[in-house]
Amino acid sequence: MAEAGVLELKVPCDPRYISVVRLVVAGMGAQAGLTVDDIDDMKVAVSEACTNTIDHAFAAEESGSVSEPILIRFSPRPAELRVEVEDVGQGFEPDRVQLDLSQPPSVEGGLGLYLIHQLADSVQVQSAPGSGTKVIMTKRAAR
Repeated sequence: MAEAGVLELKVPCDPRYISVVRLVVAGMGAQAGLTVDDIDDMKVAVSEACTNTIDHAFAAEESGSVSEPILIRFSPRPAELRVEVEDVGQGFEPDRVQLDLSQPPSVEGGLGLYLIHQLADSVQVQSAPGSGTKVIMTKRAAR
C-alpha cells in the first residue's frame, strides 16, 4: 500500500505503455510545481528507466512473454518530484557498471543510465543479481 500522497502505477513490461507513464509523469510533475523543462527531463529519465527494465530485467525471458509488471511510484512534494521505477527481474551489480558522467558512453549500452543521471537531480540505483532493480530519481524545480 502506498503512503499518503504517493501514486503507484503498475504497467506491463512492454514498450507500448511508456507513453502512459510519460503522461503520469507530466501530471505529477505539474502537481509538484515543476517547470515544463523539468517535467520534460523527468519524462525522458523515467522513460529510460522503464526501457532499461524492458530491455534488461527479464533478458532470459522470451520477448512478449514477461508477466511481471513494472512498478512506478510517484511522490510529488512542493517543488520536487521523486519517482521510483522497480522491477523483480534478474538484477545486476550497480558497482560493476562503469559510468563516466563527464562524457556520453562511446559503446553500445549505458546510454540510459547516463541520461538518467544527466536529467535528474539525484539518482540511486538499488540492485543485486537475482533481486530485481529499483531506480530512484528526484527532480527539484528550477529556481
